[in-house]
Amino acid sequence: MHTPPVAAATLYSSDELPAELTAEPSVIVSDITDGTTRALDELKPPAEQSLRDETPRYAHFPWRNALVKIPGPRTFRRLRLDRNRHKLTAAEQAAAGDLRIGVVGLSVGHAISLTIALEGLAGELRLADFDELELTNMNRIPATLMDIHDNKAVIAARRIAEIDPYLTTVIHSDGITTENIDEFLDGLDLVVEECDSFDVKVLVRQKCRSRGIPVLMETSDGGTLDVERFDLEPDRPLFHGLAGDLRVEDLVGLDRAALTPLAVRVLEPTKVTAPMAASAIELGHTVTAWPQLGGDVLLGGATVAAAVRRLVQGKSLSSGRVRFDRDAWLDGLEDPIATAASDPAPQASAATQPPSTQVQPSVGEMSDLELVVHAASRAPSAGNQQPWQITSDDDSVTITLDRTRTSTLDVEHRASAVAVGAALHNARVAASARGVFDDIEIVDDSGTLAGRARLKGLETGSRSAEAEAELDALLTRGTRRGVGDGSAPSDTDLVRLHDAGTSDRTRLLALTDRRDIDRYASIISRSDRARFLTPELHREMFEELTTDPAAVEGIDVASLDLPPAMSGMLDVLRRADVMALLDKWGGGAALGADAGSRVASSSAILVLVQRGTAPVDYLRGGIVAEQLWVAAERLGFAVHPMTPTFLYAGDDETARALSSNHGDELAALRREMVETWPLDADEAPTIVMRLSRTDSPLEVSRRLPVRL
Repeated sequence: MHTPPVAAATLYSSDELPAELTAEPSVIVSDITDGTTRALDELKPPAEQSLRDETPRYAHFPWRNALVKIPGPRTFRRLRLDRNRHKLTAAEQAAAGDLRIGVVGLSVGHAISLTIALEGLAGELRLADFDELELTNMNRIPATLMDIHDNKAVIAARRIAEIDPYLTTVIHSDGITTENIDEFLDGLDLVVEECDSFDVKVLVRQKCRSRGIPVLMETSDGGTLDVERFDLEPDRPLFHGLAGDLRVEDLVGLDRAALTPLAVRVLEPTKVTAPMAASAIELGHTVTAWPQLGGDVLLGGATVAAAVRRLVQGKSLSSGRVRFDRDAWLDGLEDPIATAASDPAPQASAATQPPSTQVQPSVGEMSDLELVVHAASRAPSAGNQQPWQITSDDDSVTITLDRTRTSTLDVEHRASAVAVGAALHNARVAASARGVFDDIEIVDDSGTLAGRARLKGLETGSRSAEAEAELDALLTRGTRRGVGDGSAPSDTDLVRLHDAGTSDRTRLLALTDRRDIDRYASIISRSDRARFLTPELHREMFEELTTDPAAVEGIDVASLDLPPAMSGMLDVLRRADVMALLDKWGGGAALGADAGSRVASSSAILVLVQRGTAPVDYLRGGIVAEQLWVAAERLGFAVHPMTPTFLYAGDDETARALSSNHGDELAALRREMVETWPLDADEAPTIVMRLSRTDSPLEVSRRLPVRL
């Protein structure tokens, strides 16, 4: 039968003291009562006579093989906590001595329980942890090498006993489970939760809420203290509702990937420190566990103790969070000698409200001209920037490249020119569907690049059923970013795709071999990592994203079809300080993992290749690119443009200039791609698309209003 480890001192009166203890030569015997008697004499105000008359006790610490003669319980407490006076009144200290506090998790919880014991803020501590001490814990747990492999709750209880053997400690060395939690909570006044397991965190709170027990938590990151006053708010949502209406029953069977987004939301990713946020991305890559510093953990003991003191003192302690960020404090050091006050920080300007979308009539209600303009505006563009100006007159619709709507990756406006070509294709299809298409004209002079669809016989044309079917497919075209099933396209599909992507100036390179797809997945993954870690590219990437339902440009975050783990981390990923830390650490491989896994799940990767690198060549390539996209969708494929960061860089020097800190890597990736899938000297890639079969929903991008 397993004998639980001894974690509390055994107390004896003089009459009860076993003779074998004093007779055993190996037992270390000491007596502190001479010194405590002198200390008692020096107390101010003078100690009452009853303390002087109290009988001493003997405390036996078997794990130290030590026996210590100490003052009686009242005298001991009076002397040990004497320096608390004026921080706590005698009445408050007495009230604290009646508290029964449970601590779940004895890594951070060790410092907390120790501080509570030091300040005399409890009469009973219940300590729960199933884990044993390892050397890797000893950057934050004030234990010794002799404690290695001992249970963490036992170690904490022993240390507390050596500080105050009269303080009752109850050990739950199996941790907290559904079977023992009721026993653990019975009679408690407060619970401090510091465990690693998210489902146990939820279980503790759910049970505490039902019993009206307040819960405190200290994250040891940025000094965050969390308070949930279930004693005052019996219906308060767990974790303040940050992760929704959680119940432990809903977490049964969920794996780490499913639990992580919930845990991240509870942490409030925009507010955690940059090292912690960056480490969340690196978990399983360069670190095996959450980083913690001993100083932060010890600070957590102080802040939790401060919260317990407020409860004892009857001061306000509402539900919520507060951060005791020592780095922020140190950044705020003020020099008393300085005579000039620093200028106040400028106020951030309010974001402008984007224009609302115009209500469009149905396609059937549109005039010929309205339809052609509308179709042109539905063309895809990098980052949904819509880098064009669409104008019309009685016999034409013109799409002109808008050079003000660009980005770093839009080298020499090449991506924008592709978008203008796609818009021109759409205008041609719409005009053909109404029987009013005449011709296409491309304008490339004096810095102007434009495509013009000439029209004839407006409102008198003969409609074509086949052209209208193509138009319907074009108008419902969209990006579908979901993970595919990896099923290969048929030979017939490939023939049709090649037909759509081949012209006198373009050819299609279809990657269907798994080795090619995996190779491209590796390239896009490393390319995305460089994009995240390059400050300017990172900023532009997140400027493209929007959650505003009124926005008429940019990419809707909901359309990204992010996996739960990455969706929960989005606020972390957008932080420049986090990216800077990852770059400094040489980390961030996880940043490109999502893109790589999506590519790896593809049925095919289509690389459209054009002849020529002039802006007009990219415009012509854009016409074919849109035609190819629609053709792929009509074959039942989901289409997701996945162009690497360097795609529009025509040489290594240009690729290198895209990133101040990862230029060499981008240049090397460009060479790797060209060497793997060689192009002729006069060729350049127009666009790269991944095709997949997926159930993810189709997202039709928002559009800026266009006036005729």
